[in-house]
Amino acid sequence: MLIFSKYEEEKCMTKKNSRLELLLSIINSQNFATVKQLADEVNVSEMTIRRDLQELENHKLVKSVYGGVTPLHIKGKPINSYILKSEQSKNWDLKLAIAKKAAEFIEPDDVIFFDTGSTVQALAEQLTNEHSYTFISSSFNTLSVLTRLQNSTIITPGGVFSYKPKVFYDLDTVTTIKKYRANKCFIGATGFEINLGITCAYPEDAPIKRAMLDCSKTRILILDSSKFGFVSTCKFASIEQFSLVITDKNIPEDYVNYITSHSVELIID
Repeated sequence: MLIFSKYEEEKCMTKKNSRLELLLSIINSQNFATVKQLADEVNVSEMTIRRDLQELENHKLVKSVYGGVTPLHIKGKPINSYILKSEQSKNWDLKLAIAKKAAEFIEPDDVIFFDTGSTVQALAEQLTNEHSYTFISSSFNTLSVLTRLQNSTIITPGGVFSYKPKVFYDLDTVTTIKKYRANKCFIGATGFEINLGITCAYPEDAPIKRAMLDCSKTRILILDSSKFGFVSTCKFASIEQFSLVITDKNIPEDYVNYITSHSVELIID
């Protein structure tokens, strides 16, 4: 009998989820793909691809057609995210509401830094081709969403792909980010604790977030209430570095007082 440790199980699930996200990105970008093409691009067997496509179809993300598969659309927009991983699916209704509220602050021709994270990705999904924007992002998932906005300019600072946070990062990434200036930046966080600050899970993320904050006129923190009181690995900011915080109605009262006492605007949706 083969017994998997919890670490091995999580590793397998992470690998599968990454493959599903990649498949969905390929299908959305091309509007049609064959099983053989996907198997060649992802470097797995056609049997594995068929199982993956069935799972995507069960979640109403793709549709099987003669000879291959096409993306499903909602109101004319392709679905660009595969919400399976626990961090993405957790509190999804709250994150989506926060994302919709944040989208109200985006104006035509804005230059915008987009951070990584599921709430920022959800924000990117609210935007349409009606207006043009300039986006700067190192997040693979967010960039995958933004590629459908053909009237906009998308800038990525480049770097080596970092698997866990799904960002592109190397020594030149922050230097490149600092060459740009933005009207607004939208930043996510893994944790926000009054005494220990605003934190993220991965060391690669922290310098990117700091650079985006330094180079933006309006700095917007978007996070759901589960992040308050939680501490993650890397501190990247203090509350006074932000112009605005957007969260949900479950924010603890002491955090309401803390944020507003630092002259930061707070929007509770």
